[in-house]
Amino acid sequence: MTAEAQSVGAVSERSNRFGWRHAVIAFLITLAAIFLFSVAFASAYAALHADHVLPGVKVGPVAVAGLDRAQTEAAVRSALPDLGSGQLTLHIGDQTDVISYAQIGRDYDMEGMLNAALAIGRAGGPLDQVNEQLRTVVNGVSVPLIVTWDADRLAQLISAFSAAAYEAPVDATISRPDGRYVVTPAVAGQSVDPAPILAEAMAALDNLASADTTLDVTPTVIAPSISTEQAQAAADRANSVAASGLSISVAGQQRTIDAETINGWLHLDEVSAGDWQLTIEQAPITQWVAVLKSDVDIAATDAGYTFNGTKPVVTQAANGRSLGAEAAAASIHDALQARADGSAADGVSLAMATVEPGFSTAQAQSLVGQVKRLSSWTTHYDASAHNGFGQNIRRPTNLIDGTVVEPGETFDYLAVAGPITGRNGYTDGAAIIHGNSVLDGVLGGGLCSSSTTLFNAALRAGFDMGARRNHAYYIDRYPVGLDATIWVNGSYAQSMSFTNDSEFPILIRGINRKGSVTFSIYGVPDGRQVHIAKAKVWDEKPAWTQYKYVNDPVEIKPGGRKRIEYAFDGFQSSVERVVTAANGSVLHDDTFRSSYRRVVGLVLIGWQEGDPPPGTVKEPGKPSGS
Repeated sequence: MTAEAQSVGAVSERSNRFGWRHAVIAFLITLAAIFLFSVAFASAYAALHADHVLPGVKVGPVAVAGLDRAQTEAAVRSALPDLGSGQLTLHIGDQTDVISYAQIGRDYDMEGMLNAALAIGRAGGPLDQVNEQLRTVVNGVSVPLIVTWDADRLAQLISAFSAAAYEAPVDATISRPDGRYVVTPAVAGQSVDPAPILAEAMAALDNLASADTTLDVTPTVIAPSISTEQAQAAADRANSVAASGLSISVAGQQRTIDAETINGWLHLDEVSAGDWQLTIEQAPITQWVAVLKSDVDIAATDAGYTFNGTKPVVTQAANGRSLGAEAAAASIHDALQARADGSAADGVSLAMATVEPGFSTAQAQSLVGQVKRLSSWTTHYDASAHNGFGQNIRRPTNLIDGTVVEPGETFDYLAVAGPITGRNGYTDGAAIIHGNSVLDGVLGGGLCSSSTTLFNAALRAGFDMGARRNHAYYIDRYPVGLDATIWVNGSYAQSMSFTNDSEFPILIRGINRKGSVTFSIYGVPDGRQVHIAKAKVWDEKPAWTQYKYVNDPVEIKPGGRKRIEYAFDGFQSSVERVVTAANGSVLHDDTFRSSYRRVVGLVLIGWQEGDPPPGTVKEPGKPSGS
């Protein structure tokens, strides 16, 4: 049983092994046959449709089976809308920019779509190709439509649009066109970020529509650094100061500083962005108060002396009043500053201080019995056209007569006797101009006889002498080296002055007599003694007279004579004055120096037959001939 079983088992195993092998071989042969068939079929199918789209293929909705590359593109473009015919409009505020689709090359990705269509059924191995070809024939395959554009160009155009849409903010400013501060309002700016616009534009372009597209862009607002409100607050503050005039109460009077004047005292300055500083200038306020002070101040009147006949009597003293300029200016400034700070200030009251006289009536009364003539000087003259026939000497003398000079006060000749005008009683006379005589036509000519006379009276009274200048040449009716010329020419004025440096007031008396002028000074003697030395003279330059023949019958008749200039010797001089007090101490030790130029006299002679030729000058002495 066992042997039989072993024999049967062996035969069965061999039989099974050979059957399995036959099956494998048969399977492999089948596969090979299928593969060979597939290769043959794929090759034949591809050869049949070489360079053409296989059946069942579409590009989008367009069937393109059996078409070559060019035909496929033509079919697609014919059936589908033109993606480059529309435009993209960007809109922001009142600004619009248009980007045409053609400008950015918007189109179908024709190259990619054609490549995809022609590749269907031709990818992979033979089996893959057969499989895909069969599936395409049965089910069909559609190549998706792809939109493309020049992204870099689109980004460039949108960046340019964004840059053009940028508007810088404008700060509020303050100007002063008509004296008042006016605000130019601030303007907000805007900026545009191109990135979100580009993203929105790309989304709008990424479709198969050829219609126009509009994008409304919302900008980012840029606030100005200086707002209208900031500037307006500063301007309103400044304008409030000069919104109305300022009433000033002083010395029982009402004055008003008008708004225009106040406006000129203030200015608004931008010290930093959005920060204005209001300044109310103190200096012009101080000037205004100075003018007010000169108007409302009343100087105290010191007691003095006058004469009742030949008897000296007292003139009464009187209190004065004075405005404290510094305090007044500060009060006005504070009132205007209060306006700027929001407080109402319509008026200011300024206080006046009482000023008592330096020399009271009682003091003068106690000394009136001691008043004596301190000095006197007289100058003689010939009344002629050279001095307005005496008018230009009498007039200043009358104006000065009765003048009281208080202790410490300075007497100025022109301040009392001026102005030198016809309205003030002066007339034409002669004068020395540029060192030569002008014998007529000079307003006030000849008044130096008055000024020289008063100078000598004050000199001999022992007072502190001030302004003084000698004439260009020496005039012999005056003491040598002690003349005092007066001259006014435009802004230049040469005056004569002295200061009462005694403890008591003095009275100046001016006395006009025929052919003479006298000044006497009265006061309380303080024991001072005056010594005036004899004048020292040197560098003498004698003068002479020239005679000149002129042939001008209209000016000078033949044989006639006309004096043009007088002869004056030139020289240098000095005069010393010593004034001592009652205790012997020296009060003044003065030396008055004078430089007199030489002036050559000139007489014109009308030429006639027999005389030397016209223009001939003879000097010195009389001319020869007729």
